[in-house]
Amino acid sequence: MKTKHIEERREQIVNIIKQKGTLDTEEASRIFGVSSETIRQDFVFLEKKGILEKVYGGAKLSSADEIGPLITRQKENFLAKDHIVRKALEFLPDSDSIIGMDTGSTVALLASYLSRREHLLLVTNSHPVMHNMINSNNRLYALGGEYNKSEMSYCGEQAVHALEKLSLDICFLGTSGVLNRNGICSKDFEEIRIKQTYLKRSHRKIVLADSSKFTKASLVEVAPWGDVDILITDSGIPANAKKMLESVLTLVIAE
Repeated sequence: MKTKHIEERREQIVNIIKQKGTLDTEEASRIFGVSSETIRQDFVFLEKKGILEKVYGGAKLSSADEIGPLITRQKENFLAKDHIVRKALEFLPDSDSIIGMDTGSTVALLASYLSRREHLLLVTNSHPVMHNMINSNNRLYALGGEYNKSEMSYCGEQAVHALEKLSLDICFLGTSGVLNRNGICSKDFEEIRIKQTYLKRSHRKIVLADSSKFTKASLVEVAPWGDVDILITDSGIPANAKKMLESVLTLVIAE
């Protein structure tokens, strides 16, 4: 079966479970016209991504939703985010590199892939990134600061001052909605300085943003697109945004 069809089915599985709470394996098999074993493989894939939890005879949404809003957002447009993260891996520098990792659901998903690598030094203010990396064979530098519950991140002067002393080979940043904005954005003022400092202290700056970010606006504009080297998004990006971005940075479409 073509990869696109598999991805579409898995996206639909998640949407059904969001509506119903659970989905039986046999029921899913009838809905999609595939074998029960195929559905179980879908459930396994989605469970590994932290989207679902397998239960007797079926699956439900992961209880990680209880952790916080950021984990909930990771389940939204998760296939697009997974494509973006896989593409981002192609831009990683060699081992022994120093990598900055900002907040956001897509950046946190990237960390789950990086946890399988070795000999990297990760610098972050993101609690989910720390959690993903804690048992890996990589070094982890936590910036500290005041905890922001909704973003599951640490911010404030302490985090900024720690980051100002470092030099990063590359950083991966998230962004809130950028509709009618001229650069990366945030939903609150607490994140402005830490994001700006990541940009200032990194040799290469990459923003990870699924196409839904181009259909909604955020409160705060953090930095212009010209401060970013690469933006990785998916094929759903609006044509006008695509044209504008191609004139100011390297735009990569993950498919």
